Amino acid sequence: MKKNDTVHEDPKTITKRDIAVLHQSRLFKGITEAQLETLLPCLNAHKQFYDKGDWILRAGNPIDSSGLILSGSAHVERWDYWGTRHIVSALEPGDLFGESYAAVNDSVLNVSVQADEETSILRLDLKKMLQMCASACPFHTRLIENLVALLAQRNLHLNEKLTYITQHSLRDKILSYLSAESLRQHRSYFDIPFDRQQLADYLNADRSALSSELSRLKSEGIIDYQKNHFYLRVPPKRDE
Repeated sequence: MKKNDTVHEDPKTITKRDIAVLHQSRLFKGITEAQLETLLPCLNAHKQFYDKGDWILRAGNPIDSSGLILSGSAHVERWDYWGTRHIVSALEPGDLFGESYAAVNDSVLNVSVQADEETSILRLDLKKMLQMCASACPFHTRLIENLVALLAQRNLHLNEKLTYITQHSLRDKILSYLSAESLRQHRSYFDIPFDRQQLADYLNADRSALSSELSRLKSEGIIDYQKNHFYLRVPPKRDE
């Protein structure tokens, strides 16, 4: 078995730390930690571990469960016919993935999910998530409402990305993305979830061109940065 196909199952039960991450996630918003401990067995929840670079999901494979990041990080990516990688989104603790595919019978992935570092995830049976249990518990109803809200949010995220990549210039792509991240995190100092190559893939840009444009923006005093930490200094000048 190749390294990139290796999955390490956790023989232990889900920890209190895992429960705390789930409690803070959007999927389980409004559900108490005590209710979570009751709900998880109903969803066939089980934990898996991946090393950096491992494939959590691979394009072309069938999928029957969704996943939620417990620790570490990953990204969703798509490869075209010519071998060019396009990063769709970044995943951090509390983020759900694979839910749209898992909800459709006999669905086959057209994206892959790769671990950026040592990462643990919780596998969840989405079909059991969508089916009310016999007792029709109110927190299961809340779970379904949260899932619908997540799907709507995912659609908004993809629309935002479309805004970035349809800008006329690479400079505007970068500034559009950084501005949106600053507003989302409510501060001018912020971290982004991508290294340079990943950011280039996310914005559909050449890495060297991206690095050059970032350097120009820094020399003009518009932004400052170190690795993936950015600071928006002054607004860029607009042509009259």
